[in-house]
Amino acid sequence: MRRSTRELTRWRRMGLKTLGAFAALFALLVAGSAIAHDGDVQALAKRLAELRSEVETLSSEVENKKADIDAKLRSVRSQKADLEMQIQREEVRLKQLRQAVQKHQDRIEAQNKTRADLAPAAKEAIGDVRQTVAKSLPFKRSARLSELDKLEKQLDDKLISPQKATARLWQFVEDELRLARENGLYRQIVEVDGDEVLADVARVGMVAIYFKTEDGRVGMAQKSDGGWKWATISGEENTKRVRNLFDSFKKNIRVGYFEIPNALPAPQDQQAVQKGGAQ
Repeated sequence: MRRSTRELTRWRRMGLKTLGAFAALFALLVAGSAIAHDGDVQALAKRLAELRSEVETLSSEVENKKADIDAKLRSVRSQKADLEMQIQREEVRLKQLRQAVQKHQDRIEAQNKTRADLAPAAKEAIGDVRQTVAKSLPFKRSARLSELDKLEKQLDDKLISPQKATARLWQFVEDELRLARENGLYRQIVEVDGDEVLADVARVGMVAIYFKTEDGRVGMAQKSDGGWKWATISGEENTKRVRNLFDSFKKNIRVGYFEIPNALPAPQDQQAVQKGGAQ
């Protein structure tokens, strides 16, 4: 009950205050109306309309600016999301690159270890082939040995890997085997009677090689205990056989029956050659 009385009293006080305010405002309006004239009222109305128009214009500009800012914020958020996605992709790619680099480094280390293991074996193989070439038929032997020396130097200077050196050595051996299967006519330096001269040479596989100088001398490489040496051929019959061999090679007749002087001096070696040919 007391609470209701208090609330009623409070509402009465508020009503009296409100009524007093309205009364004061009404009095002012009446006083203003009495004082103001028609021109002032029209000016105020015009000014009020102008202010209202300016407020509406500013409000529209504010709304447009707000919409523009919202659009820019959406664009920035979209760009941020795109950048975050790109960063994630780049991080993944960077991780993959690091893994690839690590694998490459591991492979290089393994290759270096293999290279270190293969280098002595490759060098030893080059030495074995060099010994074989040094004892073989003296056909462009200095050039063939020079090729092996160049290969070994590149291996020692680490200009090529042992794998590549081994591959090139195998190719060299295949060329040597091809020389053993083929016959041909060439020109090279031979030592005749203590003088080095450029002569035509007819190679019969890697078994025999004959020469003919510009002054008409003919000869062949003879095998002895100390290796091979160039020697002239005497006797009309053997000279004729060698000349016939050169004529046949010049006519590109490389297959057939030829009688040629034997380069092996020992009778037992001659028998071995005849047996090998029969097989």
